[in-house]
Amino acid sequence: MGAAQGSATHLSGPVLVIGTGLLGTSIGLGLRRQGVDVALSDISPSTAAVARDIGAGRLLETVEEGFAPELVVVAAPPDVTASLAVQALKDWPDAVVVDIASVKSAILSDLRASGADLSRYVGTHPMAGREKSGPVAALGELLPPCPG
Repeated sequence: MGAAQGSATHLSGPVLVIGTGLLGTSIGLGLRRQGVDVALSDISPSTAAVARDIGAGRLLETVEEGFAPELVVVAAPPDVTASLAVQALKDWPDAVVVDIASVKSAILSDLRASGADLSRYVGTHPMAGREKSGPVAALGELLPPCPG
């Protein structure tokens, strides 16, 4: 399933969101509103299930064989971001991998030390947040789409 006609995104998907807290779920909700296929993954099955239940995407465990995301968003705490990004770069060799952690120097240092090919990696900062946390606090408009 690609992006909806007239959508404000050039992203056709699918997208894999790793981490279904406030930001990851908000990204999933925003992308789903644009018609982009989103798969969700989280170390906590119950957190991922809540994100799925509110419409942020489908669980990675349920996607079809041959699933190949165009984009992988690592939306996890900074202490595990580098390892998740390295694994995503290995698991999804055709995907661009971005992280939305609020810090970068330690993550970039760990990524470089891993020997991973970083030509498909983009470190970003969400520049967003709320006073609440978790998937139930997610808003599809928390991170508005870039103008097309």
